[in-house]
Amino acid sequence: MPELTVTVPLGGRDVEMRKPADGALVVLARITRTLPDKIENDEMSDAAKEKLVRNLGTLGQIVESMIVKDDDRDWLDDVMISGEVPAEDIFDAIRVAGEKFGLIGAPAGPAKKAASVRRRAR
Repeated sequence: MPELTVTVPLGGRDVEMRKPADGALVVLARITRTLPDKIENDEMSDAAKEKLVRNLGTLGQIVESMIVKDDDRDWLDDVMISGEVPAEDIFDAIRVAGEKFGLIGAPAGPAKKAASVRRRAR
């Protein structure tokens, strides 16, 4: 079975991306929920800074696994380091790829009723 890929615009270039693994989608969702809206180095604790760096490294691994061509990976490294392409553009490319794969914007399945919780009397 051929690999499923889509072409996504990124930094003025068309980049071929593969569909992320299901596990990568779970990690991606968890990480994007925990990223701060604004990064203020002076106000962040050391633990928060370590978590942010770890999460950004994991996001980098997911993006790298999605990009098909080595030339595109090398180019992305260069333009990210130089600042020509901001991190927000990467998130946008992931979003566009997700939409093209049908992972984003698709209606969710029926919601399950939550189980009732029994509390013990004290």
